[in-house]
Amino acid sequence: RSKENKENEARRPVRNLRFHDMGFFLFLTRAEKGIKLVQEGQYAQAVALFTEAIKCDPEDYRFLGNRSYCFYCLKQYPQALADADRAIQLAPDWPMGHFRQGSALMGMKRYGEAERAMEQVLRLDTDCKEAMGDLHNCRVLQLMEHGFEKGQSVLLLEKYSTVPAVLAACSDVVRAGGHDQSVAQPGSPCRSLWVGNVTTELTENHLRELFKVCGDIESIRVLHERFCAFVNFKSTDMAAHAMEKLNGYCIQNTRLVVRYPDRRPQRVTCTPLKTCPPVTQEAGPAAGPRRRGPVNGDECYFWRTTGCHFGNNCRYKHIPDQKGKDKKP
Repeated sequence: RSKENKENEARRPVRNLRFHDMGFFLFLTRAEKGIKLVQEGQYAQAVALFTEAIKCDPEDYRFLGNRSYCFYCLKQYPQALADADRAIQLAPDWPMGHFRQGSALMGMKRYGEAERAMEQVLRLDTDCKEAMGDLHNCRVLQLMEHGFEKGQSVLLLEKYSTVPAVLAACSDVVRAGGHDQSVAQPGSPCRSLWVGNVTTELTENHLRELFKVCGDIESIRVLHERFCAFVNFKSTDMAAHAMEKLNGYCIQNTRLVVRYPDRRPQRVTCTPLKTCPPVTQEAGPAAGPRRRGPVNGDECYFWRTTGCHFGNNCRYKHIPDQKGKDKKP
């Protein structure tokens, strides 16, 4: 059965309402309209109707579950969690209440708590495929918060099943001084850190002020065109402390990803000289190696070629008459 069908199961007799009372008919009408609005994707309107239904019968946990689902779809996760918690209080053995709780916690990025909620769903309903999928996602996201890549997280969970087991395996490898590629931390411990999700609003000064609390910094290199930066500390311990403390840190409306840089050797493919096209003077700035910096002094290379996505935040000049001038046909 789908989640919607589970939510719309036949309800218990409504307490404190008499069949001949007109309020009873209004109550049923609001509930049915709310369910229809959910099916149509009109979640805000459905919230209003389920709220009226809850006022008529505050102990009907199914209406709380339905409203929690609407809040979740509206990305109002704290409200979704509050309704789910109340539904669980009223019906501790109702699987959908725990599922709604887990979904809200995932929306709030509280993945460890969401994992426990999904585990409870599966204790009560072992065949709930939605909970199985979300449980796996919770575990993957937790490992990614520890700095693992998504694909690496999936492989590790296939081997060790749970997040604590993965982390314990990593610790065992480190203590033993061995090397197991399947459980090694991303990159190798060193004094340098790779910082992802670096937007144009984040400057070198922002990063320096943030990271200096973890130790002495040797240098910082910001690569806005790649949305990342490299922070180099004076010791590996300082870098490890910064990664543990600042991975997932929110600043300037972005959530940083902090990990050791990849140490993969780059492949260099040698092309036979006879296949190389001749470099002519007419080829202009687009010929030769790809450029990333300014041209003609302080003009933006991308503004003159393919277009600059930094817009007004670009550090180089955008001359209107030069837009796309060097773009290849």
